[in-house]
Amino acid sequence: MLFDTNIGASVRCNNCGKLIMNEISLFNLSRSGLYEVKCSCDKVVMTIKSSNCKNFRIYIPCIVCEKDHLFMFDSKHALTEKVKILSCPASQMDIAFVGNKALVEDLARKHEKDLQELIKVLEI
Repeated sequence: MLFDTNIGASVRCNNCGKLIMNEISLFNLSRSGLYEVKCSCDKVVMTIKSSNCKNFRIYIPCIVCEKDHLFMFDSKHALTEKVKILSCPASQMDIAFVGNKALVEDLARKHEKDLQELIKVLEI
């Protein structure tokens, strides 16, 4: 049986506001122990660290409260859960999605559409 060892990640840049979508290979992460996701504005929007390729620590500079948040999970959950929603502990707002790439992309697009509709309503 073959397993896809790539996970998708979506997070919004706390510098320019752009939605970043990325695919992360757990094999590449296991080689270096560190993976940074950067925005086109060169700001690091997500850092993933692992010392043993079994447990992962994700650091995200929050666009909502402007603090850095730490999320931890293991590789088994990363590969078997469909999507993990990472939320700001202070506001409970969703700040990132990690998991199955296609599902992450769909959820991020829906989240983006909802945000755009909210912005339109607030502008009226």
